[in-house]
Amino acid sequence: MNTRSRIKNIFTLWFFIAPIVGIYLIAKLDSSLYASGAVLLSAILGVSAAIAGMFYQRQTAKEKNTLDFQQKLKDDKDYLKHTVVLSQIIHSLERNKILLELSKPENSSDPRGISIRYVLNTWEQAANAIKHKLYDESFLYSSHKSSVIDLSLYLRTFIRERQKKNVSLYSDFSLLALKWTIKRDSFESEQTKKELKRIFKLLDKVKSGRISARQK
Repeated sequence: MNTRSRIKNIFTLWFFIAPIVGIYLIAKLDSSLYASGAVLLSAILGVSAAIAGMFYQRQTAKEKNTLDFQQKLKDDKDYLKHTVVLSQIIHSLERNKILLELSKPENSSDPRGISIRYVLNTWEQAANAIKHKLYDESFLYSSHKSSVIDLSLYLRTFIRERQKKNVSLYSDFSLLALKWTIKRDSFESEQTKKELKRIFKLLDKVKSGRISARQK
C-alpha cells in the first residue's frame, strides 16, 4: 500500500531534518534563550510524533478494514452465488429487457433481482466506505477495478430505472466506477466514452438534487 510508504518517508525525513535545523537555530540564539529554544524544539518533535502515531493508527485501521472486506468477498458464498446469476444476465442477448423487468417494484421478489441488488448493495457500501476513507481505495482498485467497472456499465439500465424513484440510489457506487474507469483510461469505444461523460454529468446533478427521470 503506497500511501503508508510515502508518509513513512516524509516522517522519516522530517524527524531527521527537524532536530538538526532546530539545534542549528538554537545555537544562533542568545545563550539565555537556549533553554526556551530546547523546550520549543522538544514540543515540536513531541507534536510531530503524536501526529505520526495518529496517522499510523488510522492507516492500520484502514488497511485492516480493507483486508477484512476482501476476505469477506471471498468467503461470502451468497455473493459468489449472486455473481453467477449476474453473469448469466449480463451475457444474455435480452439483457436490457431483463434488467428493465427486474427493476420494476412488482418484480422485487424475483431471485434474479435479489442477486442484482445484493451485489450492487455490497459495492455501494464499499464505495461509501472508500468515500469516508475507511477502505484503502488503491488496494481495492488494483484488485477489483474491472469487476466494478463492468457491473456499472452492464447494469446501467437497472440502476437508471431504480434511480427514477430514488436519485441517490447506488450513486456512490456509480461515481466510484466512473472514477476508476477514468483512472484506468481504457475506453472500449467512442460511444462508451460519451456514455461515461453523460453519466458523470448526471452524477453531478444527483449531488445537487437537480436530476430528473426525463434526463435519464
